[in-house]
Amino acid sequence: MTEIIDYGRFAERLRRVMPRWDARERMSAEEFAEHLADTGPRWTLLREFQEEWGYENPGGGPVWARWSEDEHKAYLRRLEAAATGEEADRFEGVDLTLSIPKALDEWWDLPFNSFTHRPRLYWTNPEWPPTVRPGPAPGGAADRPSGDDPFSGLGDERRICVFKAEYQYCNEWGYLAADSALADPKVLVSVDDHSWVTQSRSISEFFLQLAVDRLPAHYGWSVQMNEADPELMERVRRAFPALGLLPWRELGTETVTYGAPDAIIYHDVEDFADFPFVVHARTRAALENVASALGVDWSERIREPEAVLEERAAEAKRPRSPWAGESDPQGRWSVVTASDDPQPGARPSLEPSPGPSAASLVGEDPGERTAWAVDAGRDLAAAGDEGGGLCLWRLDRSGAAATPPVAETPETPVAPDDSDDSDGGTPHDAPITAIACIHLEGCGPTVVSGDAKGLVQLWSPDIEWGPVAIARRSSRTTGISAAELITGPVIAVAWADGVVRLWDVRSGTDVDVPLPSDIETLLLRPDGTLTVGATAGTATVRLHPEVIWPQLELTVSLNRLDWESLRAVHGPAAKVPVWIRDAASDDAGTAESALARLRWALHEEGRIHPATVNAIPFLARLAADPGNRVRPALVSLLSEIAQAALDSTDRDPDPELGESWPDIGLAVMLKCVPTLSPLRGDADSAVREAAAELLAALGEDGGAG
Repeated sequence: MTEIIDYGRFAERLRRVMPRWDARERMSAEEFAEHLADTGPRWTLLREFQEEWGYENPGGGPVWARWSEDEHKAYLRRLEAAATGEEADRFEGVDLTLSIPKALDEWWDLPFNSFTHRPRLYWTNPEWPPTVRPGPAPGGAADRPSGDDPFSGLGDERRICVFKAEYQYCNEWGYLAADSALADPKVLVSVDDHSWVTQSRSISEFFLQLAVDRLPAHYGWSVQMNEADPELMERVRRAFPALGLLPWRELGTETVTYGAPDAIIYHDVEDFADFPFVVHARTRAALENVASALGVDWSERIREPEAVLEERAAEAKRPRSPWAGESDPQGRWSVVTASDDPQPGARPSLEPSPGPSAASLVGEDPGERTAWAVDAGRDLAAAGDEGGGLCLWRLDRSGAAATPPVAETPETPVAPDDSDDSDGGTPHDAPITAIACIHLEGCGPTVVSGDAKGLVQLWSPDIEWGPVAIARRSSRTTGISAAELITGPVIAVAWADGVVRLWDVRSGTDVDVPLPSDIETLLLRPDGTLTVGATAGTATVRLHPEVIWPQLELTVSLNRLDWESLRAVHGPAAKVPVWIRDAASDDAGTAESALARLRWALHEEGRIHPATVNAIPFLARLAADPGNRVRPALVSLLSEIAQAALDSTDRDPDPELGESWPDIGLAVMLKCVPTLSPLRGDADSAVREAAAELLAALGEDGGAG
């Protein structure tokens, strides 16, 4: 980065290309429409900003294509369908009569789109097609900054078309349905259940603003401060111009940005962020120059770019040949045996069990297919081919195959989700390179298939469920195996880039195991041993699933609830289960941060929300765990919730449940008393005091319970 970019002049770059809404009254409708549609220079500014901070297009196709769906969300949606027989409509809430703005269409197709190629840089979920939300009733939107009424003069059409959401849907971004015909309309952000405010002056500006918020944090040198001293902020405002963007609103923050040479300053005026004052710079020298201009010394606070740390960590984890006796520092696995005997040009053979192969069971030439598998009970045989198609055979008790194949004939490949209007497609759009079968409770025999492009999918033919994408990487899938471990069914997948991933089926959570990069086969056994075969030899790893997934039962229980549909204090409660899991962490810092977010999401004086009620049993469960790191604070939060329920004047019954949420909350709290009562005698005095306060709030009967 030899050229210095002065972000103090960024507002000028912005003004040159972004829509001029103040000129709308001076233009004819046609002129203004043409002005809005001139998006090319706006996307050029986005590309320039990305490149200035070090983003490089990785090449290849997008990781998150326009019609993609969050993998875990799709998994849960279809798992529910397997249990109930009904699958939620993926396009529920889409108004097909509304136009989609030109700028949004263009953004998806940008060849340099850093979200579609590297979505983990952003931690947001797109909504495609945009889904419609009801806007506030006339005069009903509160807590809006002075002069910011995006619904002014709209009449009855006050809906919002949401196209982007914070990772756990705590905030959503959208444009007015009334503006859907505009090429590049303004963008609103949800700030609570009832309020939307203007986030960006156009869709193109929104995606630039999102990049400004995310990319420097990953690629830049950083300083983070726990508080923004008023005197320091006054010096910032005097020394550095504002970037020209509206404040960024997310998770309760309201962040204003200022530009400096090769650096951007971020200030959360709500003081809600973990670090209300942050500076990101393209170089360490730029960070030091900002400090000098402000008259401060933060040399001890400077952090290297996350991108550098990430690459360093990846290098440290680079797969290599393990050795016998080696173990994971966290105790998740240990190497039992390892062999470095070279097997040049050979594909190691790992036989899962004695008996005939899948190909011989169905009477086919194994060379006609690219991958074969049979489940442990020998109920189902599966094979994949060069075209990405799957072929399944039902096996009888003697091990003989049904004729013809139950899901495909060799001459006419059929996709697993084939229906009457099928176009004859295949489950994968690349050759299938690995396959496994496992019996899942409630689903029957289930096929796991991986292809040459790194996509791994799950399909249960008995209940016509799938295929569901459960993992995706940019390198070839080299091996898949599945087994029922002591914690439940687990799928192991290996890719050519050296990643071996263990995926717990019940919870949908996964973990990577560092092993050699040339793995060609792998075998997971019910006893928890994972054997991998590579051209350089083999290794057997003893897995400790209870350590790998320490909060597995908690995660499974949390996943049974549709948190996205539950209302919390500031909107949808999608992130609440993540914070509950984090509150159970062995790391005190993680647990404390999660608890602060739970208090923000669940507690509101005098009001009880559906998400709060559903969270109560989980909070009580964590509070009763002697090993939890934040027990006193958990019990205190329960006390605050109980008091809010007692103080609430909102006793209108829920139309479906027939009771008010405060009354339901108190009833749930009382059911937790047997779990909480022993805490009055806890060894920790802080826990005892908090428990006494909680039980007193619940009344004498509750305390005696």
